[in-house]
Amino acid sequence: MDKIGVLNFKLIRGNNKIYNLAFFETLPDGTDVPIDLTTYDEIKMEVKTKKTIDSPIIITYTVGSGLTISGDDNNILSVDFDRNFINTNSIQYYYDILFEKDLIFQTLIGGVINITSIVTI
Repeated sequence: MDKIGVLNFKLIRGNNKIYNLAFFETLPDGTDVPIDLTTYDEIKMEVKTKKTIDSPIIITYTVGSGLTISGDDNNILSVDFDRNFINTNSIQYYYDILFEKDLIFQTLIGGVINITSIVTI
């Protein structure tokens, strides 16, 4: 897993939204193999208002707190954006998801979270 995937989320202010992300590793022969996410010691998603290391963290999701692992091969990571997060004032955030196993840290995915305003909340 040498690449960082990019996935931008689109959310509507005031609405709950769950995204299900499927993780696979592509072998040299082109075969996609599910990645068992339960083998990781920690999976953490941090959300910031700016894409800089020193930008304050707005929210952190971990497995059991905003992130859920599922699927027959345990390769689905669900991200639950609850109503409280989506009712924040900003319209754009940056995130990445860090995976840790045996003290080896890998950021596998990141992107932008865009929030569309609505009138009724």
